[in-house]
Amino acid sequence: MKYQARQKGYKILGVLKPEDVLPFTGPDAPKKTFFNHKVKMTSLRYQTFKRNLRCACCGIEGTVMLLELPKGIVPHFNLYTEREGELVQMTKDHKTPKSRGGKDFINNMQTLCCRRNELKGNYASKLKRLREIQDGVQIVYTVVGLESFATSDRGIAEIVRKYVIGLYQWDEDSFEVRVNTELKIVQVISGIGEPVEFTIKAIQRV
Repeated sequence: MKYQARQKGYKILGVLKPEDVLPFTGPDAPKKTFFNHKVKMTSLRYQTFKRNLRCACCGIEGTVMLLELPKGIVPHFNLYTEREGELVQMTKDHKTPKSRGGKDFINNMQTLCCRRNELKGNYASKLKRLREIQDGVQIVYTVVGLESFATSDRGIAEIVRKYVIGLYQWDEDSFEVRVNTELKIVQVISGIGEPVEFTIKAIQRV
């Protein structure tokens, strides 16, 4: 398979298997030269992959490491799996998000593919729940334009509520969020001005 940089401005410097990279990683590991470039090997992300190459939710396994050079940044490895002719990036995920008190410790880390990590978002979601979403037991909703995901009216309302507070600086009790998944809309009702409306998109499977 011919590999192409998946992000604008990135350049692929080399391709290796995980076993050619991860054994040299660790909290005190020295820099190592790959393809004539010195690479920092202490990344907590590498240490997470070293523990487990598989997505803790869907089980796909990282099989290739690309040494990539983002514009203006030092080169580093990203882990990918090949699925249906495409590269899917593997990510380091905080089991308990930092926003909810989670720490940057290896025991709070797990490997997730980018699709499940995006779906999990800023929540301490149980893997069982993520698998239910993955298998179509639950419907996932995204609020168009906000690029956030939820599986309930309450979750959708919370996404919109946070966005509106940040955008308009409204007091939390000065408006009401009404979710109608049947009509695929979310309305923000306030005495301050005209109602603000958002569109919901249902995703049956991710």
